[in-house]
Amino acid sequence: MMKSIIFLGLLSIASGQQRSVPGLDGRIVGGSNATIADFPYQVSVQLMSSHTCGGAIISSTWVLTAGHCVEDVPIPSFLSVRVGSTYRGTGGQVYTIVKIISHPNYSSKTLDYDIALLQSSVAISTSNAQPVPLPSPGTGPAAGSTAIVTGWGKLSEEGPLSSILQVVQLPVISQQSCRSAYTTSAITDRMFCAGYLGVGGKDACQGDSGGPVVVNGVLVGLVSWGDGCAQPDFPGVFTNLPVLRAWITINSGV
Repeated sequence: MMKSIIFLGLLSIASGQQRSVPGLDGRIVGGSNATIADFPYQVSVQLMSSHTCGGAIISSTWVLTAGHCVEDVPIPSFLSVRVGSTYRGTGGQVYTIVKIISHPNYSSKTLDYDIALLQSSVAISTSNAQPVPLPSPGTGPAAGSTAIVTGWGKLSEEGPLSSILQVVQLPVISQQSCRSAYTTSAITDRMFCAGYLGVGGKDACQGDSGGPVVVNGVLVGLVSWGDGCAQPDFPGVFTNLPVLRAWITINSGV
């Protein structure tokens, strides 16, 4: 019976359905078509050959993604990453995952420490697949800076996943403004926010989870969670990588 429950749960994830966690969304809305040549670090994290999350190449053997993307995966080899392709389901090359390292302080309730490392079975050496520079340790991206977010998530709240890579630019907002927006949820130091407060219309939210957030060519975040999608009063919330930089190095050597 337990095996059946796990298998059905995995099928649910593989079909693009997220776990039932309040405020957890992951899709790009209000973006435009992109090409992998411009974002060669982007990967599709796939569960049993179906897209479930995004991720970012950080070395020849390591990929970063969100912790909530992998918490229900019992065997690393159930996961693979498609790299070097503009398209979610075709092209590029697929690499099997042999190790998953999630942050020990990850919380499925608050999505604090929402980060995981995936190790590829062999070195990633595919055309249009390159690692993205990691940030120096710090407090996070500056308010007002422009974050570039990419992924294959839903184009609208009720729509299908995108088959073509999407990109959107979002302004980083201050921690104070973010905490004021999310009065009933904890915005910790391991999180930062970006979006158009009071305007909405553009966001990363389902299917984009775990995907890269880049500022000035440096990977500063991962798509994590939000209340709805592209809502004017609720910006997107992202894993704050400068704060977690030491953990990445300790566990991957990168």
